[in-house]
Amino acid sequence: MRRRTFLQTITLLPLAGMACRVGASSLPAPRLVVLDWGLVETLLAIGVVPVGVAEIAGYHDNVVTPVIPAQVPDVGLRLAPNLEWLQQLAPDYILINSSQESQRAMLERIAPVRAFAIYSDSGTPYQHAITATHQLGELCQQQVAAARLIAEAANALQPVTQSRQPDIPLFLIRFFDVRHIGIYGQHSLFQDVLDALGLTNGWHQTTDYWGISVTGLDSLAVRDDARILYFTPLPTNMTHGLTDNALWQALPAVQAGHSAALPAFWGFGMLPSAIRFAQQLSAVLAA
Repeated sequence: MRRRTFLQTITLLPLAGMACRVGASSLPAPRLVVLDWGLVETLLAIGVVPVGVAEIAGYHDNVVTPVIPAQVPDVGLRLAPNLEWLQQLAPDYILINSSQESQRAMLERIAPVRAFAIYSDSGTPYQHAITATHQLGELCQQQVAAARLIAEAANALQPVTQSRQPDIPLFLIRFFDVRHIGIYGQHSLFQDVLDALGLTNGWHQTTDYWGISVTGLDSLAVRDDARILYFTPLPTNMTHGLTDNALWQALPAVQAGHSAALPAFWGFGMLPSAIRFAQQLSAVLAA
């Protein structure tokens, strides 16, 4: 975004600065710049509109919803925001996740920084997201809306019925190319959703900080009783999709017709992502 375009954009910020819903609180809403998409989706879900967000196009491609209002300016990269833009936005707080702590000293020259630990070596991102949602509600005087979101998540994550075959192991995968995938397991938000729904993850190998194992597609051949769910869109390097992928077509689960596509999801999100994933997963399994 050019400087002139940015200066035109910030004239619209009184709308973005109205961070709390009308009538929600008589206190002024804090002006928030947010560099983590999980925090963005949570704020929007409780009626809070940040005054600046990092990588908005990427957010809409990966997180999808809630949609960021058009008047909110893009402040640059999540790991390298435009400091000049941040200064002009004059936020009350800059919000980050705990993995972005290396930016704290730089960002605190502009505004106080609040970091939220959702993903960690201890796992349980769903529980951490509940805690962070309470904290965001208090920060923005939106305690009631935060409690409502937490209750909505609890309702969405009710165990599926027996008619949806909850005992069939599931593989949740994201393609990197025709032969390499990421599989979600322990420490991931998706694992927490599976556990809450009473579903079985077929992957039990070690995962990284974010709950992902990077492995070959042939790793899925170890189970012939599993169902494979893959996230779309497929990478741009998979120009022919899966139809001519001989390794994919040879997998027992695929040959048995036990595979299905899932829409785009942010694998490192918070409660809104958990809710949408639970709803989509239940719909796919019921089909």
